[in-house]
Amino acid sequence: MRNLSFWLVRSLIAVSATGALLDHARALEYPNRSIRVVIPFAAAGVTDIVSRILFDRVAQSIGQPVIIDNRPGAGGNIGVDQVAKSPPDGYTLVVADPSSSLPANVTLFPKLGFHPVKDLVPIAGFGTTGAAVIATKSLPVGSIREFVAFAKSKPGELMFGSTGIGSPGHLNGELFSRHVGIKAVHVPYRVGSQGTTDLLTGRIHFWVAPIPTRLEQVRSGELRALAIAGNDRSADLPAVPTIKESGFGDFDASTAYAVFAPSGTPTEVVNKLFVEIRHALDEDVTQKKLRAAGVEPKIGTAADVTRLLERQILQWADTIKNAGIAIEER
Repeated sequence: MRNLSFWLVRSLIAVSATGALLDHARALEYPNRSIRVVIPFAAAGVTDIVSRILFDRVAQSIGQPVIIDNRPGAGGNIGVDQVAKSPPDGYTLVVADPSSSLPANVTLFPKLGFHPVKDLVPIAGFGTTGAAVIATKSLPVGSIREFVAFAKSKPGELMFGSTGIGSPGHLNGELFSRHVGIKAVHVPYRVGSQGTTDLLTGRIHFWVAPIPTRLEQVRSGELRALAIAGNDRSADLPAVPTIKESGFGDFDASTAYAVFAPSGTPTEVVNKLFVEIRHALDEDVTQKKLRAAGVEPKIGTAADVTRLLERQILQWADTIKNAGIAIEER
């Protein structure tokens, strides 16, 4: 019996070692077929555009097609869930935002079928889109300090817009209001263009928005950028100070872009993809295309992405609970 147990254990060890060697061999020959990259938002949005720019270059480098697959819905959850439950072989990836929607959805959707830290492995961050506090021209303010003072004199009277309950614009508007100590009313829009129209005409008063979405109206003087909601000034609006420079402390509403794979994806595959993404970002042509699309290219390691994701999960949980934000799940 003792001999039988010994040989059984040896056999199990041998099988395990063989499996590990096979996994290693498959990782070394990766990729040998097309890769699918899920974009959990609609086509023609910034995430879609910049992902195509990045992975067009990656595809040229690896010699295999990279197929962009748009899977919008449920605040990005449909596409992310599909990838989290895919085989961890490096052939199904997802691009998501580890600063807002991905971490916020942990709290917004109690029935979420995945956890972004447990069920996904970050490969690389590849850039950010800056944000700003944009105000309608009808407000009698010319700076963020004047805006905060004005809002405090009219508690609950100013309104800010977003593209829906629980959207990044909603969350950032609530967080900003709390950060600077004002009370404002959220107005969600199903159609973003209607929100822009109402901001232009003064029906609503401000929007914490990605800079590219309002840049044309700011440059034309139709809207006012009061402060940059990020760590650094924007190259597109160099004269506009950050919220911190204006005396209100750190506040960052930037959108981040990162690539994830299902948890359990071999380390060799993750490392290879990271190197390919870094090489793509090192090229001037890729950088120019990303900047033209409103993204500042910057490589981020898996550890960088994980730290951001974990920090933002806590931040948004606090913000969502404090503001009483709830989404009805079907």
